[in-house]
Amino acid sequence: MEKRILSVLALSFSLSVSFAQTGADYAKAAQKADVEIVFDLSSEGKEYNVNWGMDTAWDWDFNVNRGIAHIGKGNFATGRVSFQPNDLVTDNGDGTYTLTERQQKKLKWRCDLIKLTGTKEVNLNCDHEALFCPIDENGNKKDTEARDYTGRKNYQGKPQEWYKLIKASVQYVQSQGLKVVSVSPFNEPDYVWEQATSEEQAQKDFLAIAKLIRADDFFKDIRICGGNTLNDDRALPWYNYLKDYLDEGNTHQLAGSFDNYANFFTRVKRNGKVATADELHNVGEAIVGVNYGMKNGIWWGFDSKARGQFCLDSNEGVRLGYGENPSAWTCGAVYRNNTTGEVHGYLGSSERQAKTSTFAFVSKDRDVYFNGDGPTRRYVFEVPGGTGYQQGQINAERIFDITWGEDVAPGVVNGTYLIVNQYSGKVLTSAGTSKATTSNLLVSSTSQQWKVTPGYTTGDISYWFIDNVTTDKNSHLNVLNNNLNDEANVICFDAGHDANEQWYLKYAQDGYYYIISRLSNKYLYCTNTTTSGAEVRLKEGPSPKARSKAAFLWRLQPIDSKVETRAPAAPTGLAVGQLAEGMELSWTAPADSDPLTYIVLRADAPETEGEEPEYNTIGRGIAATSFTDNSAEADKHYFYKVKAVDYAGNRSKDSEEIVTGIDAPTAERGKQAMTGGISYDLSGKPVTGTTKGILIQHGKKIFNK
Repeated sequence: MEKRILSVLALSFSLSVSFAQTGADYAKAAQKADVEIVFDLSSEGKEYNVNWGMDTAWDWDFNVNRGIAHIGKGNFATGRVSFQPNDLVTDNGDGTYTLTERQQKKLKWRCDLIKLTGTKEVNLNCDHEALFCPIDENGNKKDTEARDYTGRKNYQGKPQEWYKLIKASVQYVQSQGLKVVSVSPFNEPDYVWEQATSEEQAQKDFLAIAKLIRADDFFKDIRICGGNTLNDDRALPWYNYLKDYLDEGNTHQLAGSFDNYANFFTRVKRNGKVATADELHNVGEAIVGVNYGMKNGIWWGFDSKARGQFCLDSNEGVRLGYGENPSAWTCGAVYRNNTTGEVHGYLGSSERQAKTSTFAFVSKDRDVYFNGDGPTRRYVFEVPGGTGYQQGQINAERIFDITWGEDVAPGVVNGTYLIVNQYSGKVLTSAGTSKATTSNLLVSSTSQQWKVTPGYTTGDISYWFIDNVTTDKNSHLNVLNNNLNDEANVICFDAGHDANEQWYLKYAQDGYYYIISRLSNKYLYCTNTTTSGAEVRLKEGPSPKARSKAAFLWRLQPIDSKVETRAPAAPTGLAVGQLAEGMELSWTAPADSDPLTYIVLRADAPETEGEEPEYNTIGRGIAATSFTDNSAEADKHYFYKVKAVDYAGNRSKDSEEIVTGIDAPTAERGKQAMTGGISYDLSGKPVTGTTKGILIQHGKKIFNK
């Protein structure tokens, strides 16, 4: 389709279309925020590579597999396994030591879990609860309130026995095909945990163990890590006491101030040693740690998309923006993944001591959309906190998809919809506790109507609830039996909106979304294109470059709309005029039985001849056949085009493309324009006739030099 090029002399022309929607209709009042995170999408950004891993101190395969589901096997560089200080080990008399059978069983299980992640390197830490918990023949804690102090008797105050146990454990882990890169004699010794009679004595014992390890050439390529404190306020005192024998500094963030957490990593990095947090509980801890020098980040209990995507973005991309609120123990960042090109915003908080605070994401170089909310340069979100330590805390963390361009999400998702699969052309249907299906559209059936609302319980608050409007109690879209695997069945049930009843809506293309399980990070898909009543299940999502995605794509459309895929014709007659407040576009609606809305696209004129313009969506859901672009600037040229969208969400092809510019007039030219006198063309020469300042040229591009 040919392009039309128009030059509009300021104040020289006006369209007589009433009720034009404007760019201001999409603007929101600027909200105040405690912190601003300013980012520039065109920036090169800054790299922060981290060794991410999973922890097996909590040796639950379900937890490790959730971490793998969200981060991806092969994206782990480390992990944590824990030895058990209960039984004394056997001295073989040749510099080697042997664990007891139950110690071997427990350590093997933990090694096997780490192997699932694909890494070959581990940090070895202490399972401190083995000092006082009853342990069965397999090394598992017994279900009893009674305490068994065998471990305390064998190890408390005995550095030589700790040294032997650690060496035996390293040798055993090596026999399992894993490389031990660091050892931590004690875990959370500031809390004591029966590792000593007091924190002061624990420091002395830790130092004695570290000296024994340092003196043994067996450990020459293995880092000594400390002090692994529970409270980050105690991290530097422990580190400073031990630092002459440490290669790695480590802390957790289960208590303590933001500043002490940050300062700890700064000090360790400045000393040329490795900074580690081997029990991360929130993406906020990771964001802050990365900013101040953390090199190893190991996840305790794993929860969902914010953590998983942050690990990928930090190692596959660059950080574009960062902000923190130390007094509230909250923080945020913006990252661009250079592998996928995606940009994400993150917010996080302390697991146990955050205060409610607000963050504003501020885009410097263009309007963007936050999970479909936009276009905007500023987006404010409140991070919920509690009233004190472990009081009302929900461990809040959040991820936003930051998008822009020609194809953006239809809008903010929050309402009641039909959910239609692109592959089958059929509607998601509830059959109660039976498997969910896709079926032909039923007349006035609530089994096909879904309330899709932003909602959260605890932890990652990035998700939506998808609930059938039926009055049946079993109305929540649910992953049957918490299945993490491909082909997991989906039903409707009521599990209190637990993780298996929460879903991430990731915009895909052309008005369609991916629907992703919080539980497993698997994608909802339709199994059959022809059969009404075909099951929907979950499986690994398509790669970004996959050609066939239709089975994974879902459209959310009005409950009284038709289920069809025929797109309306493109708008025609696109025209432009200059108003005092900006550029006014008008067009002719195509003939269609549906009520239509429109998408307006604009691009800056390229700087280089032959370069294609890069379009951005500046208006959606426009009901009129006109639109005022009141963000257009003088002395700039723009490309415009328009799409029509029918009631079901089908999008037309583009209208013809026009190029126009606002000329900043001299006083004389402005006077001539206002009196209807001489107008000027693109070269500044007078134009005669009826053009009145509008010059239309075919087949020629304007470039903004």
